[in-house]
Amino acid sequence: MRLAPGVRGLVLAAVAAVVTSAGAAAVLLTPPDSLRKITGTDAAAPGLAWSLDAAALSGRSFAEFRSPVDATGINLGSAGFVTAGDTLVTVVGVSTDDSVALRDAVMYGIDAATGQVSWQAPADGLGGCAAVPLDSELLCFADTTSGPRDLIGYDLADGAVTRTPVPWQPFALAVAGDRLFVAEGDVESDDVRVHSGTRADPDGSWTRAFALGTAWEDLGDALDVTHGQGLLALGADLAGFDLDTGAPTWTARLEECSRVTTTTPALVERIRTRCDGYRVTGVDLLDRTGSVIAATDHGAPHSLVVDAPTDDSIPVLIADTAYDRRDGTVRWTNPDLLYTAADHEDTPTEYGTAVAVLGDLAVLSDPRTATTSGLDLRTGETRWRVPTERQGTVALRDGDDIVFTDAAGLWSVDAHTGKTHWDIPFRAVNPDPDAFSGPSALAATGTDHLTLATARTMIGLRPFD
Repeated sequence: MRLAPGVRGLVLAAVAAVVTSAGAAAVLLTPPDSLRKITGTDAAAPGLAWSLDAAALSGRSFAEFRSPVDATGINLGSAGFVTAGDTLVTVVGVSTDDSVALRDAVMYGIDAATGQVSWQAPADGLGGCAAVPLDSELLCFADTTSGPRDLIGYDLADGAVTRTPVPWQPFALAVAGDRLFVAEGDVESDDVRVHSGTRADPDGSWTRAFALGTAWEDLGDALDVTHGQGLLALGADLAGFDLDTGAPTWTARLEECSRVTTTTPALVERIRTRCDGYRVTGVDLLDRTGSVIAATDHGAPHSLVVDAPTDDSIPVLIADTAYDRRDGTVRWTNPDLLYTAADHEDTPTEYGTAVAVLGDLAVLSDPRTATTSGLDLRTGETRWRVPTERQGTVALRDGDDIVFTDAAGLWSVDAHTGKTHWDIPFRAVNPDPDAFSGPSALAATGTDHLTLATARTMIGLRPFD
């Protein structure tokens, strides 16, 4: 199927308060400032500050929370929100099998501390939004197959919508610092441009053309500006560019089924992968000039859910080796970074164990030994190793804690010792077994607040004073 440009690959029973904004009602299922202890949790666990249900909020059955970053013109998104100071911005729409689009999509601004809805605005037909705001607006672009070619700004204070017509066919949009970046053109004709400016003047800073392209159905996360350089990734074509001027700095190709990941400062990992069996054959580390500063034929990359190194003194992990981010030299090796398991063809295959980089700590998950470890990234020494009874996903580092999530709940591990600090079962928050089902998004919002979103439910957590 040919996908259109811009397509891209969160309560309890009683209603406690009704908040009216922009002429519409919103249902908050726990009252504001009613922090309550979650049954069965210990004293260290944060309490439930508020909880929202997507269907109750919108008044529509089958409504779900969606990340504004994803398109609403086609229902391929996942639960989530954009954090903007004390405001959370999320989309609620109806997800059913008989609709290609996310129907009746509405953008909501929610107070991160209380869960109260500050505003709401229409969000049908969006091609996607930036992951961070710019100039007190969340910036989005229209799905150009279903309406005008507009850039759309949602005011974070009141949800007021401002549309800026553009003579282009945008397919990606991003924000870095005080600048907007828009990628547009016909990717199937290798006719692509990137513009930099503001919502009102989107090409006011510069425009650059790139002879890159791919099929629309192969268009993924095409534009990245979050790691100190611009990166266009269109199918097998890669191009780096300077954020200040747009000047192209390098180009590269992905062979067969290879892929890329990005990391600070302006580094790209090219993961060489064969289409036959989707077997990884090695990894190249490219600097901001496109030069390969480190390479290995070891087929064991790491899949980092969180990649947040302290600074460029923290090495990059490839297979069992740590490479300096600045020049690619080897800093140290540690065999705990690898484990061996049989693949789908029962062939012994090595895999990377690192699942997160948090400051100067790497979190390792080894299913072979059923352990989770904390690895000092400056020395390569293991700080702690604990038995793992549940395989969760690292969501974030909150002060001295590492927060994990899985289908059953949230729990926090001390980053210095690996000891479990607190545990919150989802069924203790809401007895409905489906309230927290599916993928989730977790973020630190405000001072000591956590927000979790799943498709049906969004909650706010904060510690007791």
